[in-house]
Amino acid sequence: MKLAVFVLLAAVPALAQERRDPRVTAIVQRIDAARMQATVEKLVSFGTRHTLSDVQDPKRGIGAARKWLAEQFAQAAQGSKMKPFEDRFMAEPNARIPAPVELVNVGVVLPGSDPARAKDAIVMTGHYDSMPSDIKDPKTDAPGANDDGSGTSMALEFARAFAKESPAITIYIVAVAGEEQGLVGSKHLAERLHKEGVNVLAMTSVDIAGNSEGMDGSKDSTNGRIFSEGAPDLENEAQKKLRLAIGNENDSPAREWARYVQRVGELYSSGLKLRVMLRRDRIARGSDHMSFSHEGFAAIRLSEARENYHRQHQTPRVENNIQYGDDLAHFDAFYASRLCKALGGAMASLAFAPAAPAEVTLLGAVSPDAKLRWKLLDEKSVADVVLYRRPADAVTWERVESLGKVSEVTLPSVTTDDWFFAVATVDAAGNQSIAQPPGAIAR
Repeated sequence: MKLAVFVLLAAVPALAQERRDPRVTAIVQRIDAARMQATVEKLVSFGTRHTLSDVQDPKRGIGAARKWLAEQFAQAAQGSKMKPFEDRFMAEPNARIPAPVELVNVGVVLPGSDPARAKDAIVMTGHYDSMPSDIKDPKTDAPGANDDGSGTSMALEFARAFAKESPAITIYIVAVAGEEQGLVGSKHLAERLHKEGVNVLAMTSVDIAGNSEGMDGSKDSTNGRIFSEGAPDLENEAQKKLRLAIGNENDSPAREWARYVQRVGELYSSGLKLRVMLRRDRIARGSDHMSFSHEGFAAIRLSEARENYHRQHQTPRVENNIQYGDDLAHFDAFYASRLCKALGGAMASLAFAPAAPAEVTLLGAVSPDAKLRWKLLDEKSVADVVLYRRPADAVTWERVESLGKVSEVTLPSVTTDDWFFAVATVDAAGNQSIAQPPGAIAR
C-alpha cells in the first residue's frame, strides 16, 4: 500500500522530459528523409490513387498503389514480431461513392509484450488515396505527393523503424483508404478495433505534413501543428457533469495526447516546434482522427505549419501563371522527416511507458489544500509519478513535479479552485504515460 506524500511542491519551470531513452533514440534515428522522398516519388508514379480508380492496372491507379504498399509493409515486417495487417471491406454508396466498392486498409501491427496490457494500443494512420479537382473523377491525374503521400511515407518509415522492437503495448501502423470519400477507411478501421475490444490509448492521423512553403511564399520547416478535440465527441452524462463541475474542457484525452506529442516530440526531433491547436481540425476541414474520436478514442491530427491550397485537391495545371497540383516538386522530405521523428519519438516513448494512473480523484474542495489520489496499475514498471499543474487561467501545463512512487499527494496552500492538475507514471528510462487529469471529485 502506498503512503500519502504531504509536501509543498516547488515549481519546476521546464516541462520537457530531460532523459532520452536510448531505445527511443534508436527508433527515431532509423527514420530516413531520402527514403521518404523515394516513397512519395513511387506513390506519385501511380498517376492517381483515387479511391474509384482502376484496381486491375499494374502500373496506374489505387490497385497498383495498394499492392505496392502491401509489399513494402510485408518486407518491413520480415523476420520480426511485426505482422502485416489488412482491413478489407465493402464501402457503401454515399455522395462521393456512386456504387458499392471494395476498399482495403493496409499496414502492420506490432503486438505488445505485456500480457496485462494486451488490449492497449497506439494507432497511426496516413491515407494513401488522392483526388483531383473533381472528387468524382477517378481518371485524371492526382499525384497526392503531400496529401497524403507525406502521411503514407511516414507510415512506412514507422513500420521499418519499429519492426525489431518489443513495446509493452500494441502498435498499429496503417495506410487507410477512402479518406477523400468521407473518411470511409478510417471509419471502418476505428469501428473494427472498437468491436474487437482494442483500447486505443492514442491515435494520430498524419495528413498533409510535407509542404514547407505557404501560399504567400513564406517558408517554415521548423514548426508543426497538432489538432485535438476539447470535449469528447461521445461525451456521456457523467463526463458532462464532471466537465461542468471542474471546467476540464481543455483536458480531454485527445488534448493530453496532443500535449504529450508536443513535449516528447520536441525532445526527440531537434529544432522542431509543435503547436497544440485548440480545435479538432482546421476550419471546415477534417481527417481520419475524427473517425477514432467518434469511437471514443483519444485522437489527434499532425499537420504542417503552413498550407498551400493551390496544391490540395487540385488537378495539375497552370492558370493565370499559377501552378496547381500536389506534385513531387513541392514535397519537402527533410521537413516531413522532422515531423516523422517527433511523432515516432512520442509513439515509442508511450509504447514503452508504464500504464497510466487510474481512478484519479481530486479532493480538497472548500479547503486551502489540494489533494489527489490515484491507483498504480503497473507498479513493477513505475519508477516515479509526476504531477502536472497550471493556473486555472492558463491553457498549458506550467509546472511539473516529481512525487516519487506514491498513490496520493497533498498540496498545502494550493487551492483546487485556482489550479488544474494531472498525474503521469514514469519508468526508469524516463518514459511517461499520458498525463491523467482527475476523473472524479470527492470531499
